[in-house]
Amino acid sequence: MDKIMEPLQRLGKALMGAVAVMPLAALMMGIGYWISSVGGDNTVIFGDLLLKTGAAVLDNLGVIFAIAIAYGLSRDNSGAAALAGFVGFATLVNLIGPEAIAGYRGIEPTELTGDEALRWAESGWDAIGYGNVLFGIMIGILAAWIYNRFYQTQLPDAFAFFSGRRLVPILSSIFSAVVAGIMYIIWPLVYSALFSFGAWIQGLGAVGAGLYGFANRLLIPTGLHHALNSVFWFDVMGIDDIRKFQEGPATIDAAAAATDALSCPGVWDGTTCEVLGVVGQYQAGFFPIMMFGLPGAALAIYLRAKTKRRKAVGALMMAAAVASFFTGVTEPLEFSFMFLAPLLYLVHAILTGISMAIASAMGWTAGFGFSAGAVDFLLSSQNPLANQWWMLLVMGVIYFFAYLGIFYFLIGVFSIKTPGREDDDDADAGADFDAFTDIAKPAGGGDNPNTHTANEIIQGLGGKANIDSIDYCSTRLRTHVHDASLVDEPRIRKAAASSLVRPTKQSIQVIVGTKVQFVYDEVARLLAQSGAEADLIGERPASELDQDVAPVSTGVATAVELSKPTVGTVIPLENVADEAFSSKSVGEGFALVPVETASVFDVCAPASGQLSMVFKTNHAFSITTSAGLDVLVHIGFDTVNLHGEGFTRLVEAGQHVEAGQPVIRVDARALRARGVDLTIAVVMPTKQQVAAVSLAQGLGSVAAEVAMK
Repeated sequence: MDKIMEPLQRLGKALMGAVAVMPLAALMMGIGYWISSVGGDNTVIFGDLLLKTGAAVLDNLGVIFAIAIAYGLSRDNSGAAALAGFVGFATLVNLIGPEAIAGYRGIEPTELTGDEALRWAESGWDAIGYGNVLFGIMIGILAAWIYNRFYQTQLPDAFAFFSGRRLVPILSSIFSAVVAGIMYIIWPLVYSALFSFGAWIQGLGAVGAGLYGFANRLLIPTGLHHALNSVFWFDVMGIDDIRKFQEGPATIDAAAAATDALSCPGVWDGTTCEVLGVVGQYQAGFFPIMMFGLPGAALAIYLRAKTKRRKAVGALMMAAAVASFFTGVTEPLEFSFMFLAPLLYLVHAILTGISMAIASAMGWTAGFGFSAGAVDFLLSSQNPLANQWWMLLVMGVIYFFAYLGIFYFLIGVFSIKTPGREDDDDADAGADFDAFTDIAKPAGGGDNPNTHTANEIIQGLGGKANIDSIDYCSTRLRTHVHDASLVDEPRIRKAAASSLVRPTKQSIQVIVGTKVQFVYDEVARLLAQSGAEADLIGERPASELDQDVAPVSTGVATAVELSKPTVGTVIPLENVADEAFSSKSVGEGFALVPVETASVFDVCAPASGQLSMVFKTNHAFSITTSAGLDVLVHIGFDTVNLHGEGFTRLVEAGQHVEAGQPVIRVDARALRARGVDLTIAVVMPTKQQVAAVSLAQGLGSVAAEVAMK
């Protein structure tokens, strides 16, 4: 099961990278429609500019998905994979796009009539373009696979320049050309099947919309709802509900010009193409749920909470309800009862399906670019495709009281242990809700409000040694642990102020909410600081950089403190295996053995200053500090012979860098597999500058203090 679920979850997370750019498009187009509809002739140009800004995203969703998925699924989130996604998508579209196919066949599609025009439309070539999300998903997955498979490939010396990551976009173009050849044969059949499926779903009308809404909510715990949404919201099977709604005037014009079901962007009734009250039907029914229904459920949970816990529960429910109403972000609220009360969640999914069906049946439509919150609702009301949108508000008020009454009744009748109703002998119950209200308070009086949360999550996951990998999406941390039995669920719930999901035995998703990125940053920082196993050990935490070393009595006026360039163990320079460094022929300094558990780590600047040089093979760099001290950082021994393989430059020479700032990224797993010694030497090559080098006592966070002459 893990082998199936985990790739799908990674795909869902990668899809969010593309979906995240859509709120901007929705905002621009919503404001643009509003200006165009209420402004005079002098404001039309401004509305048009905003509409074109939004269209820049919506008209290119296919290529955006290709880039985002390739980047998100690549093993180290590489820009080379993203470039490969773009190159592959462009190759595919240019080879079998409508202009290319017309050229191959020597025809002009706009001049075709009768059966020839119908056959051309049924073949689906016009659907191939930069907005085709299906091709975007397909090429994104292909580009990520190419990157993960070939990014370490080393070519013969004559072609060495094209080795490694430079090879990936080239292979992506080649593989995509092969895919284009295959799709040339099978695309007409695929398109016909997809179009028929989309037509069948649309043919179900309100029932189809209701089934979609019900399934959408049921998939929330797995994180796979993003994949389902792609089918109905984007141009995967011809439905493309979001783009068609956002491009309101263009969609209306296309409907007026339609001559058959194939050219109709809505529902073809045999003589006319209906889009008003149709386009937006896979979005509209969510507004009553997210703006009104779920806040009603939150009120019911608050009213059913025990009196002594009502204040803490109220704070939690209020925050979640406000987020749901204004932004449409519902997961913090849904996860507060999803696993505590599965019956309530099933009722929630059914009510969502009913709302979608009612809105579709009545032809009440509105749309969104991010989610069904009040902000998107207000913007979409100015869209010409928004049909009787005010009725969604009326239905929303009804849904508020429906959720309030049903949830209040079920919680009481079945004694459901929703937040605040735990048994009194649960010693941690009160503390759990204190954590909800005090979640922003850091432990130990620290400045970062997420430090305590991050530390509790790490401990709840079984400690740093039990965490195999960790990432995040829009509202949740996605982790994989070695031993699932070590996971302390109550502790995680207390820390995260929401809940957690176990899609598979070793996969743990911690529901944090909209501040997930900042909690993740703290988790990653704490893992890196402790030398825990992690996919990437990057920027050095401030706690390592700010600690002082005991003063060194040298009798010299100028001293420069050097920090560890990455997580690891500091050793005297004379203990390294390379004679040039151990004999100090290169210069005075110290060495560091990186942690063996890191698959990728960043080598950071040991001091602030100007990055005076980066070797063309990226295995070494030098910094000149503000005090004038020259510092050379050499990564591994005999690594010059790798010709840059396994090293990625993050900063260009000539730039100013701060202590702890990543300069070179090292693919430690690949290099260790080749037997490379990755010990890092930090030396001062200009010997006349250095009077003495003193390692910090205990070889702690600050590695050395250099006394200059």
